[in-house]
Amino acid sequence: MPSTDLCSVSLLSPARFRLFGFTAFLLGASLPTSNALMNTSLVLAAICLLWQRDFRYLIPLLKQPLVWLPALMFALLAVSLLTQHHEYGPKMVGKYQKLLYVLPLALFFLADSKLITRFISGFLLANAVILAISLTAGIGHVTLGGLDPQNPTVFKLQITQNVFMAFAALIWLTRAFAQSGAHRWCYGALVLLATANVLLMVQGRTGYVALLVSVGLWLLLTLPHWQRLGVLTCGLLLAIMLIFIPNRATERLTLGLAEVRNCVLAPAEQAYQACDNSMGQRTAFARESLRLIKQAPLLGNGAGSFWYGNAQTGYGVHNPHNEYLLETVQNGLLGLALFLGWMWCCFRATWRQPTACRNLLVAVLGSYLACHLFNSFLLDSAEGHLFMVLAAVLAGYRVARRPK
Repeated sequence: MPSTDLCSVSLLSPARFRLFGFTAFLLGASLPTSNALMNTSLVLAAICLLWQRDFRYLIPLLKQPLVWLPALMFALLAVSLLTQHHEYGPKMVGKYQKLLYVLPLALFFLADSKLITRFISGFLLANAVILAISLTAGIGHVTLGGLDPQNPTVFKLQITQNVFMAFAALIWLTRAFAQSGAHRWCYGALVLLATANVLLMVQGRTGYVALLVSVGLWLLLTLPHWQRLGVLTCGLLLAIMLIFIPNRATERLTLGLAEVRNCVLAPAEQAYQACDNSMGQRTAFARESLRLIKQAPLLGNGAGSFWYGNAQTGYGVHNPHNEYLLETVQNGLLGLALFLGWMWCCFRATWRQPTACRNLLVAVLGSYLACHLFNSFLLDSAEGHLFMVLAAVLAGYRVARRPK
């Protein structure tokens, strides 16, 4: 996200800014690397707020839908524990408590406009390190720390790494357009390497969606009309090459379509075995979700109500890998309306930003909305916390006073 002034002046002393700046950098670096570091950075952010004790934006933030809508979503999920009992319910509520972090994170980033830049620097540096290690393992076939050269994931699971690498590629692309000379070539090289890592090396189809939607939206919003035509032509040529030239991305997409088809056509007695794969399971998750939604369409079945698995062994999952379905299964159409309303408020806040900031944020938000079809990103730890930061920054933009 481009650096945009959140407030006219910084009230941080040099000592406080060092702690705030380190915390913001650590938070950005921890998201793609370590949950332990992420939790540490969140604790540090709370310490920073208690040390600063500047709550002048507290009441204006509480009035923002960007803040109270996610809090209401969490409250609705927590109240369901009192009316409907599911064994996984308390754990599900615990995973969604990150919805309450928008307010303190907004207060944290409002302390100084440079904190957003520090956060982005940490995020990009972590992804650059991941990219270097992943390329070394994938291209050089070096099994660093037991890495698989056929699927060189480093710190996180393949989906998280691919999605975050796609976002890093998007930010590097914006910087390549903004810079000139050697800096432009360096950022351009990072974009190409990150794109190759996402599409051709690391297994994770959600990463393909994140990359194509975010970059596509950004280019459509940023480029002049004649350049959009050129990009569209290049995109079509690239798609043709991916289709007719054997590569891992095409193989994985073809395999995914075959998995969906086999799951749909399987007889009932063989359904679980036929759907026991990535895309097949997502198909089965959708069918089970629709069945549960029909049972309680308005208020849902409560926290932790989704379960799909093998009835014989008792092994199953509580996540349909689709945020829209999960919200509706647990909180009904009311919960889905709150969720979609929150997303709409995020887009409204984004659209009122300066052009460069607006284009990047719209691309990231659009990517999130597309990826929600294939994963429950608010439930997932790293992806969910990144969205909380995004919502917090947008809430800060809405209440901050810009210098005249």
